[in-house]
Amino acid sequence: MVLTGLGMVGIRFMVVTTKQLQRAQEERARLAVAEERLRFARDLHDLLGHSLSVIVLKSELAGRLGPTDPERALAEIRDVERVAREALREVREAVAGYRQPSLSQELERARATLAAAGVDVRLHHLAREPVPAPLDGILAWAVREAVTNVVRHSRARRAEIRLERGPEHVRLEVLDDGVGCASFQMGNGLRGLRERVMGRRGRIEFGHRSGGGFRLAVSLPLTATRPEVGVLARP
Repeated sequence: MVLTGLGMVGIRFMVVTTKQLQRAQEERARLAVAEERLRFARDLHDLLGHSLSVIVLKSELAGRLGPTDPERALAEIRDVERVAREALREVREAVAGYRQPSLSQELERARATLAAAGVDVRLHHLAREPVPAPLDGILAWAVREAVTNVVRHSRARRAEIRLERGPEHVRLEVLDDGVGCASFQMGNGLRGLRERVMGRRGRIEFGHRSGGGFRLAVSLPLTATRPEVGVLARP
């Protein structure tokens, strides 16, 4: 009995320690994302600040030289074009592979966008704990895609966004009461979202609701164990 009691205490200690370690890892991941965003903001500010300063200086110089030295003014204008193109290329290179939406920001943006479109939206945020950073971005893309479809195609009057986090999965569901998808065709947005969800071994469902309207649901495992990939589209 003593050994059994000690064994139960040890198991409980291991479970508590594992949960604390998981939470610490998730917090570390969120801090790393925040730090990377700050670094990117600083780099982008420095990059654009320098390029725009050069463009302003050369534009002012070209304006002063225009009446007296048109050829040199034209050369300065060409230089302005060159600097602007280089700045555009550098910004694209800096942004490539970085752009990652935030779920909290997308939910607030969804509320504002749907309200502006005349859609009564109800948000049910039932996730008491924060969503891990890798899954946060995927769910943010899902919210963005769902809201885009509601605004562009559904002609809905009401929409509902539900976010839940269980012990093993986090689930997002977006419903509307619009025209549904009588002539449904998967666009690039849903196709890209499906690839992201499948990359995390999740499940995505989208299609016409039996009571009318459209439904998009995404379920992602909190731990990458066995594959749990599934897609369900009902035209």
